Amino acid sequence: MDTKIFELADMEIWKRGDKYYVRYDAGSHQIGMREDEISEEEAMRASQGKNEAISMLSALQKRLIDSGVNPYVSNLGN
Repeated sequence: MDTKIFELADMEIWKRGDKYYVRYDAGSHQIGMREDEISEEEAMRASQGKNEAISMLSALQKRLIDSGVNPYVSNLGN
């Protein structure tokens, strides 16, 4: 079962089983929703407020870029 644990504008953090995911609008000129797995620590820190959530998302996007993934395109198959 999916449980939403945090929401901020176009960003949501979900717990699915024992894993955590962030769903966010990755598009710059049009909506492009994306979902990526994050750690429990990242989920808990991001749910503390806006600054923490933005910091977590920035770190996630950098990590994705470093691994060769474009974090600015949808991966949800809309």
